[in-house]
Amino acid sequence: MMSLSGFDFRSLVKCTMSRVLVLFIGLGVSCFDSRADEMRGLVTIGMKRALEQVIPGFETSPSRTLDIQFASTPEIAERLQKGEAVEFIIVARGTLDHLIDSNVVAEGDYEILGGSSIAVAVPAGHPKPDISTPEALRSALLAARTIAYTNPTSGGPSGIHFETVLRRLGIAEQVRPKTKFPPAGGFVGDILRKGDADIGIQQATELSGFEGVEVIGRLPSELQLVTEYAAAVPRTANHPEAGKALLEFMRSSEATAAMKARGLDPK
Repeated sequence: MMSLSGFDFRSLVKCTMSRVLVLFIGLGVSCFDSRADEMRGLVTIGMKRALEQVIPGFETSPSRTLDIQFASTPEIAERLQKGEAVEFIIVARGTLDHLIDSNVVAEGDYEILGGSSIAVAVPAGHPKPDISTPEALRSALLAARTIAYTNPTSGGPSGIHFETVLRRLGIAEQVRPKTKFPPAGGFVGDILRKGDADIGIQQATELSGFEGVEVIGRLPSELQLVTEYAAAVPRTANHPEAGKALLEFMRSSEATAAMKARGLDPK
C-alpha cells in the first residue's frame, strides 16, 4: 500500500517497531546490570556500627552500592529459610552453623570476621568505676543511679547474658527499678551520651566509637560472653560473585582496621 507521498507505511511501522524493540532490550539489559551492582544484604544489629565503618571503603564507585537491612540474627535466619534472596549476610557464628546444616549456606562460602565481647561504658568525663572483678562490678552497678543495657526481650545476646550476670551477682531486684533500655535495635551509647544513665553495658561492636561516650573496659572474664560474627553468601543469592567480592574485601587490612575501631576483635 502506497501513501500519497509514496512511502510504504507498513514497512515504516515494521522498521520503527524493530528499533523500539532493540531499544527496549537494551534498556532492559542496562536495568539488569544496575540491579546487579546494587548488593542486597541482611546484617545482624550487633554488627551495624562496625559495618557502617567498613562500607565507604567497599563502595569504591557510584555503580557499586549496598542495600542493607538490619535485623536480629533469628529474624535473618527465618527470612533466609523462607527463600529471601540476598547477596550476603552477617550473623552470629552459631546461626551460621545452623544455616550451613540447613543447606541455606554452602560450606566454604563464609568468612569468620571476629568476636565481640560485652563492654562497659560511662558518659565521657564521668567517674570511671572499678569493674575489674565481679565484686567491683557489683559495687559499681549498685552505686549507679541509672543503668542502661539491651532489653533481653528483644533477643539481643548482650541483654540476655547481662540478665544472667545480674542474677549471678545477686542484684537483679535492686537494678531493675533503675534500668533504662534503648528501643529495639537501639544503642546504649545514645542513652549514655545524653547523660541519661551513669553506666551502660552492651556488645563492644555496639558501644565503641560513640562521641561523648567512654568505654572503660569489658566485663570480668568470669562473667564475659564473646559473640563471634561471620559474613556469608547464601545459596539464594542472585549474584553470588558480588557477595564473594564483599567477603574478600572483609579480609583486607582496611576492613579489619575499620571493624577493630568499632570494637570487633578480628580473626
